[in-house]
Amino acid sequence: MKLLIVNAFEGSDFPIHAIAESLSQLPVTISTLNLADEGFSDLMSEREREAYHLDNNLVSPAQKKSAELVKAAEGLLLCYPLINDLFPAIAKSWFERVFIPGVSFTFSESGRVKGALTNLRHIHFLALAEQNMKRMKRSDPSKSLLRAIRMNAGLRCRSSLSLLYDLESFEIAARNNLMKAKRLRQR
Repeated sequence: MKLLIVNAFEGSDFPIHAIAESLSQLPVTISTLNLADEGFSDLMSEREREAYHLDNNLVSPAQKKSAELVKAAEGLLLCYPLINDLFPAIAKSWFERVFIPGVSFTFSESGRVKGALTNLRHIHFLALAEQNMKRMKRSDPSKSLLRAIRMNAGLRCRSSLSLLYDLESFEIAARNNLMKAKRLRQR
């Protein structure tokens, strides 16, 4: 299985290295993407905005690299901290700039949206929450985003979300969900 681990922790690679090390014993090819290092902490540029609906809409090297990694992955693992019960701006910036027409979806002749991420078999979000943070009563934005990505994936794609309160749980949750995905695929 080809797994893409996306790090949306600005200024820290610790959780990603721990997860990759934990998963290294499994038959998995791991690629990592650090959103801060790739420049996704910036807003979408005017050039990216103008090219959004064009055929050649991947204009920055970071967009191109991310799109290639997403298209090649069978599993997507997004790790991020919850900030005031929301996913961070850097993750939102990545989704807005990479999950665009031609990468995550296409349009049919009749103008209907068609998912293009049929390569994905498992999508998992690992969110690190603050210990004493009260959960909001409204709908969970992480679940909404996960559902939106899942709609662009293949029919057999599984999706899951783990809300954790300490960094040690990160690697355990990543390994357990990957093992669960492998068991489901073997059935």
